[in-house]
Amino acid sequence: MKAVAAKRILFLAAAAPYVSAQPLEALEAMLVAAIFDQEVSVLFKGDGLYQLLEGQDGSALGQRTLGKALQALPEYDVRQLFVCQESAQRLRLTEADFCLPVRWLDMERQKSLISRQDAVLSA
Repeated sequence: MKAVAAKRILFLAAAAPYVSAQPLEALEAMLVAAIFDQEVSVLFKGDGLYQLLEGQDGSALGQRTLGKALQALPEYDVRQLFVCQESAQRLRLTEADFCLPVRWLDMERQKSLISRQDAVLSA
């Protein structure tokens, strides 16, 4: 039986944490894709950058803390984590604000990243 090649799947994380269940559901989808040996990457844009903030606490809202949950990604070999440089600058966020190491991408590099994917999913 012939092995199926892994698909490159990019999740675009643009939703603020704790506003809806979407960010946690997207995280679960990322982990499931990674378990099935897909090449998962994540691009955090706009309000999605707030998902990465260090020191967040979802327990005050009766929810899991998304930042802590995101820290599981590298354990599942999801290491391609990117942030939109323009979004970070607009929100006045720096790498020191984030709970995970990320790579900064300008708009041209984001377009290049997106063009190399087999699937791009809104997260």
